[in-house]
Amino acid sequence: MPKICIGIGLGGAHHDVLIRAISNVLSTKIAEETYAQIIDGLPLASVVQDTSDGGLTDEHPIHDAHKELCPGVLEKTREFRRDVDLSLIKLDSTLIAEYRAASVGSRSFKTRLVEATAEAIHEIAVQVFNLGTSLHTSDGIASWVPPKDDMFWQWYPDGAWPTLFRQPWYQDFEQYPNGLADVAAFWAESRIIGGVVLFDRRHPEASPDVQPDSVWLHPDRYDITYRIWQLSDTHRQQLLEFLTSETPDLELLPILPSREDTRREDPEEPIEKTGIYRNIWERKPLPLDAPDLRLKDVWDQFEYPLKGDFQRAQHRAYNRKDGSSDGDYPYE
Repeated sequence: MPKICIGIGLGGAHHDVLIRAISNVLSTKIAEETYAQIIDGLPLASVVQDTSDGGLTDEHPIHDAHKELCPGVLEKTREFRRDVDLSLIKLDSTLIAEYRAASVGSRSFKTRLVEATAEAIHEIAVQVFNLGTSLHTSDGIASWVPPKDDMFWQWYPDGAWPTLFRQPWYQDFEQYPNGLADVAAFWAESRIIGGVVLFDRRHPEASPDVQPDSVWLHPDRYDITYRIWQLSDTHRQQLLEFLTSETPDLELLPILPSREDTRREDPEEPIEKTGIYRNIWERKPLPLDAPDLRLKDVWDQFEYPLKGDFQRAQHRAYNRKDGSSDGDYPYE
């Protein structure tokens, strides 16, 4: 997957618009707080619990030991922001070529702008993680595990998470180009933007309802759906205005869904099946013996605002459990 620097691969308006978009994201409070935690070496206790999968056990030492950033971390974060040359960020050469080929202002241009910005935010997190600035390498907080009789071991038989910077659906570091740094970067991207940024990669010949210019987010926050959701036209327009504005609304991020955002996909389904992903390597298929949250008897209107969506999700869950390939994608 060859990469190229933004400053080499782009010129003119394409370069300037992308640099502005990245800079606007980095100017938000949530971006500063998120990168600061990576520089610190641990997420804040409040952030590590702000997840859809329950977070860490109550006995974990992070709850008492890391309620705020360590002294000097914010200053280091701001110094990094001042010194980073955004034109030197390397992005996938194919993405750069597609963005460059799109006419400025076109739907394709706008979609690839969102993708390039997300990739840049991810790449910066990789760089920050690889700086090795952690102030907690010897305090044992990240490697702490509860006693063997704790329920933790039923869910995590391999022990402590490789990193506490984790979006629970994006942890397959063995197959990631940057290993654990990508795990931390998916977490950072999700915290800053509101979810891991995904796209409709289906082929129009096979899927007549393909929406190549749609933008999707896969969030991980407490009291927010764990499912992948499509940005509405309003959300998409707000995001694009934020990215391209000289005076952006710095309170826009993160973008979070409501019950009105009804177009959703199941993360339990393989990405090759849904066609909703950014990179084909980002998530392994869910193991057949893994719990499936769709197998509920009661309609959960929080996760499934539409009852028909819940029924179809259950159908897919039972097909997965039985090893059947009888899915219903694409669906509305």
